[in-house]
This record gives sequence, C-alpha cells and structure tokens, in this order.
Amino acid sequence: MMQIGSVSGVIWAGVGTGLLLFGIGYNCLVAWFEAQGYDEGYTALLVVVGVLVTLGGVALVDWRAAALTLAAFTLSGTPMVLGGWWRHVRTRKRAQDALRSGTP
Repeated sequence: MMQIGSVSGVIWAGVGTGLLLFGIGYNCLVAWFEAQGYDEGYTALLVVVGVLVTLGGVALVDWRAAALTLAAFTLSGTPMVLGGWWRHVRTRKRAQDALRSGTP
C-alpha cells in the first residue's frame, strides 16, 4: 500500500492546483446556475459532482483511498440526494396544486 507521505510533492502540487482551479471554475458555474434558477431542487447533485471530481484527484494519488471514500460517500450521501429530490418534487407539486386551485 502506498503511503500518502511517499507521493511526490510534484504530484501533490499538480493535483492540489488542479482541484483549486476546478473549485474556482465550478463555483462560477454554480453561481450562474443559481442566478438562472437552474439549481432549484438539484443542489445535492451539484455537490455530488464536486465530490466526484475531488475523488478523481484523490485517485491520482491513491486509487484505493478514493474507492474507499467513494463507497463511504455513497452510503452516507444517497439518502440525502434522494431526500432532497423528493422534497423538491413535493414542494413543486404543492405549488402546482395551489395554482390549479387558485389558492395562494
């Protein structure tokens, strides 16, 4: 098993720089989504994309650590993703029902 301390500083610097640049760009993209209203009900999926990219960076250093972390995030995050989606669907249905019935 490769020890994290044994990974070259050049690899760490490259992965870290890449993840930082991704974070800056992804923040701009998400801000645009928010301004357009495209994120409504999909915030959890935006988080999932960010986590997957981060795990991709970790995989460049140690794929086993990334696989273990992916499994852990899948177990802990799936209920939140599904719950967020379901809450959005219910809220949207209530709003549509209110419009149809003419109640505010």
